[in-house]
Amino acid sequence: MVEPVGHRRWRAAELNGTLHDDRLVLAAQRADVIGVDSPLGWPAAFLSAVTAHHALQPWPAPTERATLTHRETDRAVRALGVGTPLSVSADKLGSVAMRCALLQRRWADEVWTRPAPRDGSGPLVETYPAAALKAWHVENKGYKNRRDKDEAQRVRGKVVAAIEDVVGDWLDLQFVRARCITSDHVLDALVCALVAITAKAGATQVPSENQQQAALIEGWIHVPSPLAAIAQPAIGTADGRPGSERP
Repeated sequence: MVEPVGHRRWRAAELNGTLHDDRLVLAAQRADVIGVDSPLGWPAAFLSAVTAHHALQPWPAPTERATLTHRETDRAVRALGVGTPLSVSADKLGSVAMRCALLQRRWADEVWTRPAPRDGSGPLVETYPAAALKAWHVENKGYKNRRDKDEAQRVRGKVVAAIEDVVGDWLDLQFVRARCITSDHVLDALVCALVAITAKAGATQVPSENQQQAALIEGWIHVPSPLAAIAQPAIGTADGRPGSERP
């Protein structure tokens, strides 16, 4: 969570304890924007195909399954060369998206009074931390290495230092620095929050006119401009967590 602490000064803090859904709903009440490391929707072609199949109608999709497994935003991220998003319809990522779908509904009902636009134009921004780091030209290869934990921590330390070099004049990382190094989930949460701030500043890749309708249905991954473009937030609180914990 990124929150104001004084004139033109902010700090990053972590929500401690088990982040069950009730706590995440309460936390959202304090946030002006939420960055979430989870797909906000499924491919429209996949939904159409499954709906037809459920109704005992012919499977409408072609043999080529690309439009079933990946969304328009996934293809856009690949085209930018900053990442290869997993499939929300044909991968374990689907279980993360299911929890996020429930949270989206609870936030809509209990916090925002209406569903957030899935294109990121409202209080909810879909992020992809690894792609954001690559877009920022921050070396992060191996920051999630499960086999060599010492090496992974070394890489995360360099990532945190690179981020702090740019945002240190307005954002205090002292309360999360150590945790970002020991946990890739906490580091991802920090990146989610920074991407959400960047999106609200208008410094991320947004859907084109031809992509807009798909983005509203399927979700849209906001890939940031260079890290130097991150400015002091013009919002109250930005919160970010990996999909399985909380956006």
